[in-house]
Amino acid sequence: MRAPITYSLNSRVYENVSPADPEVSLKGKNIIVTGANTSLGFEAAVKFAALGTSEVILGIRDITKSDHAKSVIEQRTGKKDQVKYASSLDRLVLNASVYKVAYEESRYGWEETLQVNVLSTAPIGLLLLQKMEASKTGNTLPVLEIVSSGNHEDATISAECRHADNLLQFYNTSNGYNAKEQYWVSKLFVMYVMQTLASLAKSSEAASGKPDVLVTVSDLSRGYNSFAMNIAKAVISALFLRNTEERSRTLISSVTLGEDAHGRLAPLVSRREGEELRRRIWSEIIEGLKKDLPEVADIVNSLEV
Repeated sequence: MRAPITYSLNSRVYENVSPADPEVSLKGKNIIVTGANTSLGFEAAVKFAALGTSEVILGIRDITKSDHAKSVIEQRTGKKDQVKYASSLDRLVLNASVYKVAYEESRYGWEETLQVNVLSTAPIGLLLLQKMEASKTGNTLPVLEIVSSGNHEDATISAECRHADNLLQFYNTSNGYNAKEQYWVSKLFVMYVMQTLASLAKSSEAASGKPDVLVTVSDLSRGYNSFAMNIAKAVISALFLRNTEERSRTLISSVTLGEDAHGRLAPLVSRREGEELRRRIWSEIIEGLKKDLPEVADIVNSLEV
């Protein structure tokens, strides 16, 4: 029985209700949080550290930002030498995400939104599934949580795109780049990643799921940085949105839910049409990763055994 795979969604519904601050103990648990230098990931890391975890590992690409986040977390929680590396892994929160206002290409040749939201999330999940399986002790199962967005329901895969030789490559271009649509599609694709990882985990138990969550104040929209846009964002955030501390409560709660949550999906993802797209996207993701991570196919094969 392998690690349960679950997901957490950013809702598109504006509500004036904040999720309760989780009152749980994570004593002795080792946790990785990606995208932990800012917004939801950072606030989740703060809460994990405060809830008695043995070690919190920050998944941050920039060492300067990582050192700063570690320092601030230790100051806010009073926990020293807790944010570091671990030999076992009990919780993995794949939270890293970007919303690129303009087309940017990553060093691996992929559009940056696809790279971070999909093509980085997938291999991290794959590489660490076996590590999490080895971390299982007694009746405790490790949990992998993928943080997505309710905007995946807005993604539309056009007929033109469906007839393309490669769906990922269809969106991997600067021609007609639309930031909003690209973000929506990336969140749909990462739901397919979650679904596939859940099937590879082969677990009938889970400790996380699909909670009701809120629209959140974060710096995901940092690409919109004109004077007028900054004023607009400040007004909207003050009037309608939950702050990142409140939103991070959901990330904590999601890794403590029961077994029924494992791999649960919205109808858009789980119906027959979604299953066909999932298989196609997953195949293209693996093929796209082989150039820089040639062992990825062997990893998938080992998990399918």
